Amino acid sequence: MLEVADKTVEFLLRHDAARPPPDIGSLAGNAFERVHWRDAFDTFQEAERLALWETKTALDGLNEGAYLAARDALFPLAVSGSQGAVSFGNRAGHKLREALEATGVWEHLQHETCGRNSRIAFADVCGGPGAFSQALFAMSRQYKLKLRGFGMTLRSVKGLDWYSSLPSDRFLATYGVDGTGDVFNLANIEALRSLTLTEKLKLVVADGGFNVPFDIANYQETISGRILFGQWLAALKLLRPGGCFLLKLFDTFSPLLRVMLYLATYLYDRVHVVKPRHSRVVNSERYLVCLGFRGAQAPWMAYFERCYQVGFTDNDSIPTIMPVSWVMEDETFVGDMAEMSSAIASNQVVSLKMVLAKLHSSSSAEKTEQQPVS
Repeated sequence: MLEVADKTVEFLLRHDAARPPPDIGSLAGNAFERVHWRDAFDTFQEAERLALWETKTALDGLNEGAYLAARDALFPLAVSGSQGAVSFGNRAGHKLREALEATGVWEHLQHETCGRNSRIAFADVCGGPGAFSQALFAMSRQYKLKLRGFGMTLRSVKGLDWYSSLPSDRFLATYGVDGTGDVFNLANIEALRSLTLTEKLKLVVADGGFNVPFDIANYQETISGRILFGQWLAALKLLRPGGCFLLKLFDTFSPLLRVMLYLATYLYDRVHVVKPRHSRVVNSERYLVCLGFRGAQAPWMAYFERCYQVGFTDNDSIPTIMPVSWVMEDETFVGDMAEMSSAIASNQVVSLKMVLAKLHSSSSAEKTEQQPVS
């Protein structure tokens, strides 16, 4: 039986250097086609997607306690706290550190401040209670960078209140024009942008998401489409040229994610997808990490904002941002995308089968022990 282990894996996404940027301006007057999140997939990597879904479905009905015990025995949770030069109070900090280190973000930020004031600003979007901000302040000392942070998260939601340990003189929490901190309101993102206009904002991190019921967990990627696009758009509005962006993703099978990642290869100098070691191999979580923001043309921004306000009318509908055929014509990107998605999905399938095998083995051993001795 194949086996895998938790380890950091990193993939580079590129577009064909000979291909011009997508003609987003030609879409400006088009109406947005929408599909329900259940129907927001196509045939690209369909076999890999269905194989993963089938394996996940095999876990249905298992005792949760038994599953967690088997999972943690095979893929032990890394101990939160001290590790190397920094310490965190949770796994999120370790995942962030591994993603940033695997892609050279800190070195890039050091280069951006070379010979100038080493103070830069970051925005933590959908970041409550502040695990990423907490980790960034801790890591910045190692790289001799001075950080000022700005955070926006939902207000009055249990568990999302910002950590009181965040330095009040270097971190400002804001909740937008309506006081909710809701990223679905574009005006709230714009308010955060206005607040940071005088800052050298070189890093945006976004960890937003929400719990998805177990019976529809296979659709987490498309159910989360609206919040993923909102955070992706927020980075374009907040970053200064040369800046970096990190976004938590889930599966990457849908046309929506394919388009977002493809567009990112034109908006940034380098685009990576990272599966950190502390992000268990049994789950779909991964991180988009983009370096060297190039800026977004005004027609692109106007179109993306319209897509967010008019296309994403609710949490059930996924709009077509641009024809996915434009993406599929780029063999370089399609090859990189297929390699990344297939590798992570394959490892996940193997790891889940390892958990199932351990549960079966434990159950068989338990039955044997209970048999009377003849």
